[in-house]
Amino acid sequence: MQIQTHKQYDKAWAKLTSGQQQRAIAALKLFLADPSNPRLRLHQLKGSYYPQCSIRSGGDLRIHYLQRDERTIVLILIGTHSQLYG
Repeated sequence: MQIQTHKQYDKAWAKLTSGQQQRAIAALKLFLADPSNPRLRLHQLKGSYYPQCSIRSGGDLRIHYLQRDERTIVLILIGTHSQLYG
């Protein structure tokens, strides 16, 4: 699977602590190995975020992404629950 990033994601990534970045990398590796793993709490978003999906990246950190096609996802946003939904 190919991963691309959106400009918004890149900006938010630069603001994360190194610990948050490490948790995000671990979550993405787990996602690539087993997208249905329950630890990821993968779900489709509703409202203004539809059709994005969200995965839990440890603690309060969430990653929003879009499935572009069968082989490509685009990482859209990353941040804490309150940053993304508050």
